[in-house]
Amino acid sequence: MKQICFFLLLIFLISPSFGQKSTPSNKQYVIVKSTFDFLKQVNRYKANSFTKFLFSKAGYEVYLDNEELPEELYYNKCSALHVDVKDKSNLFATRNYIELVDCNGNLLYTSKLGASKLKDYERSYRESIRNAFSTIENLNLIYASFSSQKIENLTTENKTQELKKASEVKATEKPPLEVLDTTAKEKKTSTAYELSAQKSKTGYQLINSTNELVFEILTTSKKDVFIIKNKNGVLSNKGNHWLVEYYEDQLLITRKLQIKF
Repeated sequence: MKQICFFLLLIFLISPSFGQKSTPSNKQYVIVKSTFDFLKQVNRYKANSFTKFLFSKAGYEVYLDNEELPEELYYNKCSALHVDVKDKSNLFATRNYIELVDCNGNLLYTSKLGASKLKDYERSYRESIRNAFSTIENLNLIYASFSSQKIENLTTENKTQELKKASEVKATEKPPLEVLDTTAKEKKTSTAYELSAQKSKTGYQLINSTNELVFEILTTSKKDVFIIKNKNGVLSNKGNHWLVEYYEDQLLITRKLQIKF
């Protein structure tokens, strides 16, 4: 009874409310790789979807990394626990183990080996992965520890990112775009960097005043949201300006644009 009370108290303490996108969600998200390295194909033998099923059954909101993600998770994949399955099979048995990592690939937990001697590949991988999953002790506490550490480091990481972005702008003689300082007062729309949009097969090319390509953006199901090609980021309409957000060297870069379509 004391252990149950302690666990409930721990979950309560690590689940405060936070703002949008830049902070962890109250939901317990898990992202499973859609292609395990040893199988080399998306969801081969349904091993990936079966792994997703095991974590869903355990009470988590689970997605494969190639599936459409909810908005809060799309903008902050570091709020999810990431899952990979590794292989140590031999001629006599299928043998797998499960790794739990954060969004930067840091290893948080490794299960014990699960094994199967079934001849059918799909059934064999299912049994092996299920047996490996059954060796994960206190999964809820592992997730709670992951969430607690992520929340504790959030403020420090944000401050470090802002300082690094400011120093990068100063070191550049002619910064290509204006970097927004979230700690300062909002700049006027007229100071935003101006680009012209040229239609392409998959979206638009954003060109500056010297006719140089700055971004190539891809259309999505939302008319005011675009994916930035070759960057881990998006472009979205904020009414009187456009906001570009993408990651560079694991830092979130945010820039304000005026675009002529």
